[in-house]
Amino acid sequence: MAGSPLGAALYMGVDSGHGVGCGSSHHPGLGGGTLSPCPHPSLAPQVVPKPVAAMNATTIWPPHSQTPAGPYLRTVIINGKMPICDQDLLIPHPTPVQHTTTSVGFKCFCTVSTPAWHCTVGTAGGREAAAGHARKLFATTATVFVQTLRLGRMSDPLGDTTVAFPCTSLVATASPNVYVGK
Repeated sequence: MAGSPLGAALYMGVDSGHGVGCGSSHHPGLGGGTLSPCPHPSLAPQVVPKPVAAMNATTIWPPHSQTPAGPYLRTVIINGKMPICDQDLLIPHPTPVQHTTTSVGFKCFCTVSTPAWHCTVGTAGGREAAAGHARKLFATTATVFVQTLRLGRMSDPLGDTTVAFPCTSLVATASPNVYVGK
């Protein structure tokens, strides 16, 4: 029901994860045609990275721990856990997926496994870092605050689909008995 209260987001459990793929041919494929020169290394600079939103079709970022990326001081504790508040950074979200990339040249045909993070747009030299992409809570409540910060709640996004915060996961573990209204 729209506007219904949802459980308060807490630093515990895992997020929803995102993406549906378990690997694919990135070159040729989503990244473009075959590569050259041949042979090419797994982390070839000519591999064309694509945004997380596009990579969700060929890559999975499995549910990952809702753990703070830095120290946050909270005077409010919910069910013995620290709440996740608006703009809190969480640890990076990695992917274990490998894609194939193929290069073709004179008397050469080479296909290698390339990590999905190398095929994904990010903030590490234009690519996602090996550790994963950044996650930040974007609270959806307008009425509930903890220490002047909007309180996160179940299903709040952990990214805004920008290059800096491309995650499309949602808060998936929350308080079973403390609810946050819209």
